[in-house]
Amino acid sequence: MIDKTHDRWTALLLAGHIVLLFAGFTILAAVFDFPEVLRLPAGERLALFQDGQSVIVPTYWMLAMTGITQVLLTVLLWRTLGPAAGTAATLALVFGILTGFGQAMGFGRWAILIPWLAERMADPSTTEAGREAIALMEGAFNRYAGMLVGEHLSNICWGFWLFFTGLTVRRSGILDARIGRAMMALSPLMFILAAEQLGFDGPILGLLTDFGFPLLALIHFALAWQILRRPEGAAAQPLGIGAGVAGIVLYVAMVWPAIAG
Repeated sequence: MIDKTHDRWTALLLAGHIVLLFAGFTILAAVFDFPEVLRLPAGERLALFQDGQSVIVPTYWMLAMTGITQVLLTVLLWRTLGPAAGTAATLALVFGILTGFGQAMGFGRWAILIPWLAERMADPSTTEAGREAIALMEGAFNRYAGMLVGEHLSNICWGFWLFFTGLTVRRSGILDARIGRAMMALSPLMFILAAEQLGFDGPILGLLTDFGFPLLALIHFALAWQILRRPEGAAAQPLGIGAGVAGIVLYVAMVWPAIAG
């Protein structure tokens, strides 16, 4: 039987994971022009990195650790919901773990590899040919570890994790089925965002990021609240009006900068 200690850790990871993720993105947007910086030439990107790396490196390390928290919360959710949901829960477990490792690899290069490349690029003794080689290496890692693994594949896996976790929530009867339906409805967002690396572009991507990602945060908080409040070994009570009002207020607060800007 799942005890309250397990539920508390699961709720803490769900809430803490999404807070760290959004905090990291907010910091990088302020000091590193994220995510637009990822589309700049390698030389410009490394120069910007060098200027702000005292903040950028620990922020990216923190984001890399959210890959680990994604794995942990996936396993704990599987323990909570899995016995009642069968194959859907197993698929959620697989795709959640793949999502976490992909995110850790994509973010982690900025904390370990990129500082070394930026230092070599800024070294006055580095020849022009050396700088071209560094830019080529950074660009290759950006496209492989970042765009392919960290964005494209991770977003696909994230979308499947949302879908199968939502299906698991609906089938388990342990948590509010409306959360499961919301997760399933939101899963296509990640597939659309994954198409950017295949050449899909347009204003819709910015809108989906600004107004879709905050819904992910609400889902994580709703899951955390339900798991934290449910009686030991029993199903949680459905979310009430108070939770709905709190969710609306939080969502407006999260999207307001995009609206005001």
